[in-house]
Amino acid sequence: MNNYRITKLINNNVVFSQDEEQNEIILFGKAIGFGKKSGDLVEAAQVLKVFAAADPKEKNYLSNLVEDINPIYIDIASEIISLFESRLEVKVNDMMMISLSDHISNAVANKKDGFELPLDIIQEVKNIYPKEFMIAKAGLGIIERETEVLLSEDEAGYIVLHYISSQGNTFRSDTKYRLLFQERIISDIEDYLNVKLDRSSLYYTRFLTHLSFLAARIHDGNFSAEGNSSLYKIFIKEHPELEGCVEKNVQTIADEFHVVINEEEKGYLAVHINNMLKSIQRGDKQ
Repeated sequence: MNNYRITKLINNNVVFSQDEEQNEIILFGKAIGFGKKSGDLVEAAQVLKVFAAADPKEKNYLSNLVEDINPIYIDIASEIISLFESRLEVKVNDMMMISLSDHISNAVANKKDGFELPLDIIQEVKNIYPKEFMIAKAGLGIIERETEVLLSEDEAGYIVLHYISSQGNTFRSDTKYRLLFQERIISDIEDYLNVKLDRSSLYYTRFLTHLSFLAARIHDGNFSAEGNSSLYKIFIKEHPELEGCVEKNVQTIADEFHVVINEEEKGYLAVHINNMLKSIQRGDKQ
């Protein structure tokens, strides 16, 4: 297509349009919506990324998500993705731009509030994905340049995890074991909280990635029961309703996978569960 007609304006950098088959699509591009309104045209050469929503629920979810993201983080994520694509000579899944934009936005906001989420598997990420980690560290420089916020190396690790997830990869481990582990934890959460988690949610995808890495470390004997962090105590104090659910997960892992989960890992579980619940609440409002 030479041009796209705007069907809905989200912000200066994001608009809705339709493809040649009249399917709803989301267009990303620097200033493609600036000074425009519904019905106006956007030149294809201005469009950086095109997302095709598979169903109305996904379209609403993506629309709400991109409306909440400051355009600067979309630009940052796009520049970081370009580094991965050029230096590794790969094509990155388009969805990474949305998930990474959202993650960077939250990471910067957390850092400004004096809070950073450590990555418990940072050393494994460095060892197994050294090239990707160096690219992600360059990405931290882009974030600092655009936001004047310096994030820790842990955030470089998270950027690598986003890249790995976008490529459909996980740590090398027994697939059957990993899937069983994920199934048990997800089942615990849904049963205990009496909810149905949104499988199309980016937060759900992030949680599966986290569980994949955790299962791989347990399966390969690389998980340590030692690990103290104030994250869990602080988070549960703010969200006491999640404590029982996390403890149920911990008990299942102890009973079925014979591993004692430390306070640090409990903190990660609590944060991920909370994010997935917020995603459901957002969906209920759509």
